[in-house]
Amino acid sequence: MIRRALPLVTGAALAAGLVLCLVAMLQSWQLHRLRPPGHRTEAVVLIADLRRPDRETPWPRGEVRLFISDSEAGTFTASLDHPPASLTEVWAGGTVAVAVTPGDPPQVAFWPVIPEARRRVTLSALALTLALAAVSGLADRLMRSR
Repeated sequence: MIRRALPLVTGAALAAGLVLCLVAMLQSWQLHRLRPPGHRTEAVVLIADLRRPDRETPWPRGEVRLFISDSEAGTFTASLDHPPASLTEVWAGGTVAVAVTPGDPPQVAFWPVIPEARRRVTLSALALTLALAAVSGLADRLMRSR
């Protein structure tokens, strides 16, 4: 019974690996599009003010005040619009990854932390499925040779 199941496991793992390769390629393209110009640094969130939707604005809006200490741009505070929940998490007192472009004044944008984490999970799942395909394929070969 195991001898019959191993080729199916190998094929299913390879098919899952192919799908995960396509997902990883799509995520890589999305990350390339989402990454802002500048170099990555950490900032401390001083104030995260997110207001509820009301009749005038049917979507949540708000502002985030950041304290940024950067080797190239110096130490400064910046106010930015509240980022979308699919980009990064923001809470008062926490740290957040931002991209800083030096200048006068420095340009600051949120770094896409959540899509990067999703891509790491996809690549880990891809590695596991390919390892499963390799192990089951080798086991199938060993069982056939006996």
